[in-house]
Amino acid sequence: MSKELEVLIESEVGISGTMTIPDGTDEAFPAVLIISGSGKGDRDGNLKKLEMNIYKDLADFLTGIGFVTLRYDKRGINKSGGSFLEAGISDFIEDAAAALRFLKSYPEVDSDHVVILGHSEGALMAPAVHVQEAAAGMILLSGGAGPSKDFSALQSEAAFGEMDRAGGMKGWLYRKLNVTAKAKKQNEKIFRKVAESNKDVMRVQGVRINAKWLRETLAFDTTAYLSRVECPVLAVTGEKDVQVPPEDVKRIPELVKGEAEWRIIPGMNHILRKYDGQHTMLGLIKEYKAQLGEPIDGELLDVLGEWLERFKK
Repeated sequence: MSKELEVLIESEVGISGTMTIPDGTDEAFPAVLIISGSGKGDRDGNLKKLEMNIYKDLADFLTGIGFVTLRYDKRGINKSGGSFLEAGISDFIEDAAAALRFLKSYPEVDSDHVVILGHSEGALMAPAVHVQEAAAGMILLSGGAGPSKDFSALQSEAAFGEMDRAGGMKGWLYRKLNVTAKAKKQNEKIFRKVAESNKDVMRVQGVRINAKWLRETLAFDTTAYLSRVECPVLAVTGEKDVQVPPEDVKRIPELVKGEAEWRIIPGMNHILRKYDGQHTMLGLIKEYKAQLGEPIDGELLDVLGEWLERFKK
């Protein structure tokens, strides 16, 4: 059993979160701060039409093995204050550092045994958060080891390649209408327009986009922060992850100063589920939707539980 609390974290804006606290003794517990991936997902990892519950499921598992957890809504999302469209990755790092300070100061938490768990963009941000506010350990799930612009380029190229290889009427239309070349040109135009601007929010083809986030993300390189990490690190990626290169986890122990280990989980994808097929970039959302309700990969949970034993008294 555990108790769940709604909390408000003081950052530049008010950040709303959920703490889960194990039942048991009056002693302080070790704790895990969960930093979510990119986009408008809430503290549980859910979008309007894509309820994955990644972070709620992780919190439930971690609380079950004796850890307090804190997960939170990004600024401008759900119950948190501020504007999501006006926020950059620097703002999200500041908010995560504030959440870590909040967690370390909580009466039922052992401040010397607080771990950061970052997923996807959260894994890229985690070392920068640690530089601002030190954690006792770090778990990097579905992250990478390189400039963020490289991951964006890899995803785009994978999608363009799928368009070029498409068969049937759809493939014929792609080639007839020169869709791939036009999409590449449009991407380059958008990135150039954003890079040359200093606006937080811009309109692109009539749609307001968070230009600050895109500009800062394209300039962000997690390796600059990994080289300053001295705490124990666990880096885990799924073999079926198509959003970041799985082999990147092998580089992380070479980049950090402290003890580190890596794992590639067979058959696991970016959303931490087992996947029997081969993901495609063009069909990714549909493929993820087909996995709603499936549990987090059991092998991943075993790895997390074993590694986290060192932070228990």
